[in-house]
Amino acid sequence: MGTPRGAGRYRIDRLLGSGGFAAVWLGHDEDLDAPVAIKILADHWTLREDVRERFVQEARLLRQVDSHRLVQVYDIGELDDGRPYFVMTYADRGTMEERLDGGALPLNEALRAAREIAEGVQALHERGIVHRDLKPSNVLIRSAQGEGPGERIMLSDLGIARTGDRLSSLTLPAGSPGYMAPEQTQIDGAPDQRSDVYGLGALTYHLLTGEPPGEDRRPPSEVEPAIPPAVDRVVLRALEHDRDARWPTAAAFANALDRITSRIDTDPLAAAAVARDRPARRRAPGRRTLAVAGSAVAVAAVAIGAAFLVLDDGGGRAADATAKRADPQGRWLRTDAGIPSQYRALIVRAGTWCEMKGLSPALIAAMLKVESDFDPKLSDPQMDEYGIARWTPRVLVHWQPGGLNNPEPRPAQITPELSIPAMGRYLCFWGKDLVNVQGDPALNLAAAYRTSSKTVVKENGVPDKYQQYTARVATLIDAYEPR
Repeated sequence: MGTPRGAGRYRIDRLLGSGGFAAVWLGHDEDLDAPVAIKILADHWTLREDVRERFVQEARLLRQVDSHRLVQVYDIGELDDGRPYFVMTYADRGTMEERLDGGALPLNEALRAAREIAEGVQALHERGIVHRDLKPSNVLIRSAQGEGPGERIMLSDLGIARTGDRLSSLTLPAGSPGYMAPEQTQIDGAPDQRSDVYGLGALTYHLLTGEPPGEDRRPPSEVEPAIPPAVDRVVLRALEHDRDARWPTAAAFANALDRITSRIDTDPLAAAAVARDRPARRRAPGRRTLAVAGSAVAVAAVAIGAAFLVLDDGGGRAADATAKRADPQGRWLRTDAGIPSQYRALIVRAGTWCEMKGLSPALIAAMLKVESDFDPKLSDPQMDEYGIARWTPRVLVHWQPGGLNNPEPRPAQITPELSIPAMGRYLCFWGKDLVNVQGDPALNLAAAYRTSSKTVVKENGVPDKYQQYTARVATLIDAYEPR
């Protein structure tokens, strides 16, 4: 993704963050002398009309709701190179995900934040919009400039939101593992406002305990004993698997939290006890609940900024066409390095699945060369590995289009069209665990593919057993990257 100098009348200063489909930049409104956030569609998605339309639709929805509990959109436009952008509120205090890196919030703060998030969700619901991706990284924090002391919490990222006119149409699995309602993991699960209530419950659980709920839905007080039983009841009702048993609306959830917050606020002895009894806790780097990484892992790549299952037609034909247009002159891969031409589009697609340090088409091509010498019919029954990317069927089933909603592929069904894009999905999800690991990010990703991200994190780099493998990958990356 190129670094733009400006967007319309807005100066661009620096990158704030990026995902698989867009990047957000810190900009400056020269006319009003004020900072803004500018979201720009990634250049390799510019030719996908459905992606462009969803990007622009997000700006329209945010503008229509126009609530102080959501980021507000001020302007929209298109860069000289054709990439659309929109200008929105700058959250100068970051995201809730960043704040939760220090562990659970104090009880009062967690309950107030959850209530304010619920108010934002209710504002969406009143406009017939279901968010579908409530998680800490989509909750932004802004200093309450001109609004008195404190902070303002705002919802963001309506990239996979559903509106009233589309709620009754076919829905594909979409959301983020750990926060998505059970019906969101199903094809045509028809998520509605109660799906967001589940997301609110999961978010609140994380605010209170420092971690998202597992499939067993332990009461928050079992994780943090200072949490009152009344809080347990409100949160667990939101997390009911049966949507009819949940709070009926985000407003009902917010009202229940409001009653609890008021009681705690007016009891200084209770508040002091909570503060005294809650030890400082930091989340361990790379920590991941195994239950979250189970059935929900089929839609794991949604956590990288947008929902690939919503935008992928299953066969990947449109994405492949885009990849071909994106690399006509060897932009991503050398054309004289022996990479089979029939796989170049798939390799570019996998290597640009998300914005992640180390991930590139050259890495994907190098791994395929080492894994199989680009042999689409590789068969190693002893290792239970098949195809050009050496997938084990019981692992590939999580990363194939549709995930666990489709049957486990048989070895003969593990084609390049299935297995190469799955590499991108796998690396985009587990690669997030490797951000603090020493060494070459690309080689850490390659080692995680061969073993696991957990092992690479534990070893703080490529384990000795895989040094020879990653050395070959490194040599090939250098051979495949354009000069």
